[in-house]
Amino acid sequence: MDIDIRQSGDTCVLRLKGRFIAECVREFDATLESALANGCIYLILDLAEMPFVDSSGIGAVVNALRRTRQIGGDTKLVNPSSFATKTFKMVGILSLFGVFASEEDAVAACRAA
Repeated sequence: MDIDIRQSGDTCVLRLKGRFIAECVREFDATLESALANGCIYLILDLAEMPFVDSSGIGAVVNALRRTRQIGGDTKLVNPSSFATKTFKMVGILSLFGVFASEEDAVAACRAA
């Protein structure tokens, strides 16, 4: 999996490209911790190019939500792939996140919070 990172103030956008499986969790967690250390409290996960996620990836995404909320922020999902949407619904976590069709809408929701 590739992770593209873009930070603007207290908001960080991570574009996840490829399969989010157990082998990718360490890199994702390190990226998350780096973003938090750099002052990000809002995390936007662009999942349009993530065709598959396993239970380890799901756990990492939930952990990101927990970590951002602990510091007064939030984690939003942008344009999740159909597989990600179905999987997150099936395990009962999709409703925990704000889900947006565009990065701009997710950023605006963070600013309004």
